[in-house]
Amino acid sequence: MTQDKRIKDFNPVAQSWDAKPRRQLLAQAVAGAIRSEIPLAVSPRALEFGCGTGLVSYLLLPQLATLTGVDRAPAMLQVFEQKARELGQGERVSTFLATDDTLLPPGDTFELIYSSMVLHHVPDYAAVVARLVAALTPGGYLALADLDLEDGDFHDQGEGVAHAGIDRELLQQQLRQQGLVAVRAMTAHCIRKQRAGGEKVYPVFLVTGQRPPA
Repeated sequence: MTQDKRIKDFNPVAQSWDAKPRRQLLAQAVAGAIRSEIPLAVSPRALEFGCGTGLVSYLLLPQLATLTGVDRAPAMLQVFEQKARELGQGERVSTFLATDDTLLPPGDTFELIYSSMVLHHVPDYAAVVARLVAALTPGGYLALADLDLEDGDFHDQGEGVAHAGIDRELLQQQLRQQGLVAVRAMTAHCIRKQRAGGEKVYPVFLVTGQRPPA
């Protein structure tokens, strides 16, 4: 099957992914925003969709009961698993290789599902969001961080980018339509890049919602 050019292959950059300070700062901001919006004191069973190397997840891990990292890039999952071993957390951490047909571990549900900078790489992100909502336990939380709508120059190369950011208002509406409550948005971080006209600021939002308790 031909690879959809709108879906980036992250395997070649897995080993060097963590090296950019900008990515570390973003992960810290997103993890901090999740902590501020989601009651992690209950130590939820959590899943990160599009986990990459786990930059966000390993900041949250001390407050999680278990952690499942889901990604479609095997090389990213290898780095994710290596971090778990180095931390001695192999029993609490698992991974799942996503495919077009099986995005999430079959039959599993989670008390917290989150992602960071993933949706703008997904052609039909609304369908993915619906599947994430369906995998929440009653009372479970969804937290989605992504780029606000931009003019298309955030990425240096266009390949692998399905959307020039995500409309946070539309995303909130979609979550409400999926039955989530207490849906809200905040600006979690701002990424600054040098462009032809000088420095440009790209906001990153966090949208959260809860599946109603049983």
